[in-house]
Amino acid sequence: MIFIGLGNPGTKYQNTRHNVGFLAVERAAEKADIALKKGFGKKYRAAEGRYHKKKVIFVEPLTYMNKSGHILYPLMRKCQLDRNNLVVICDNLDLAPGECRVKMGGSSAGHNGLSSIIQYLGTNDFLRVYIGIGRPPYRSDVIPHVLGSPSGAEKKLIEDGIEKAAEAVLQLVDHPPQKVMNEFNRKNSL
Repeated sequence: MIFIGLGNPGTKYQNTRHNVGFLAVERAAEKADIALKKGFGKKYRAAEGRYHKKKVIFVEPLTYMNKSGHILYPLMRKCQLDRNNLVVICDNLDLAPGECRVKMGGSSAGHNGLSSIIQYLGTNDFLRVYIGIGRPPYRSDVIPHVLGSPSGAEKKLIEDGIEKAAEAVLQLVDHPPQKVMNEFNRKNSL
């Protein structure tokens, strides 16, 4: 399976709400004891190894969010990538901070990273793990919100969401998506 965490490269964006996909992939790779590295000339960082005797690849595109799909062609060639073994991990404004949802398919809902991946794949039929970052109080504040860093109680909630997403990612290695969806989507509604 190939897990692609969405975010923006560079220290400026490191701890922003929009980078929770990066942080969840890093956490899952750490739990699987596999280190992310940037290969020479690559537009992504990747960690390849085995988790519970199954091959896994964790990826962070280094193309900025709105060009996340640009890495798919080289990955498809290198890893025989198809949508059936692809999982994208990203932030979601429509979920409360810290919530985690696992979902198959759907629209991009205005998420530029998902839009780019859908465009390059030619389909929206792939698995996603969403981490809630909540909506800002005013619609006009969406960009500063997603590119801002949470603090206080919100930061703790989002860190919990990142941890849940990393756990969901690793469970997808061993279990069918529907079982993981049932477990993680149920946990959030309790």
